[in-house]
Amino acid sequence: MYENNDQLTANKVLILHVLDRLDSFVSELYLSEIMLTPGLVNYFSIQQAISQLVSMGYIDRILDSNGLPVFCITDKGRDIAQSLSYMIAGGLGARYDKYIDENKDNILRKMNTNADVFEDEHDNYYVRCYVREGTNCIVDLKIPVGNRKAASAIAEAWKNNSTKMYLELTELFYKYGNIN
Repeated sequence: MYENNDQLTANKVLILHVLDRLDSFVSELYLSEIMLTPGLVNYFSIQQAISQLVSMGYIDRILDSNGLPVFCITDKGRDIAQSLSYMIAGGLGARYDKYIDENKDNILRKMNTNADVFEDEHDNYYVRCYVREGTNCIVDLKIPVGNRKAASAIAEAWKNNSTKMYLELTELFYKYGNIN
């Protein structure tokens, strides 16, 4: 989809606005998901805007403790978002604000506890289950599985029951490690 410079600038301001509202580190995958959910922008525009915002110093792209990229807004980005907020006033900004307000608890939970399904170049499927605190992954499990359906089921189970599953895994490690 072709977008003009005004639309690209509005997308950048929108991304800065969302990062400012979330006020936390956000994974690359989850930032894209948040931006795409209301259905007002497309994936490629978001990726282009994120890349340009990073290169301009408005967003920091840093690696978490496991080497995965996370984003946060910089002070410079916050200043730009405030000075250009008129570009997303009304409909566009309001829809994202409404989405964030209605889903804040779920968004924060997903930013800190999540699971991703991915496939390698040999058609092997994996689930990566994690719990993040800021830029530190305090739990990070990469599990090979037989197929996408199994991977999706495990990912969904982790998303819904991560605390219980983590405690049960820890108990198993203690049990089989003969740790008292």
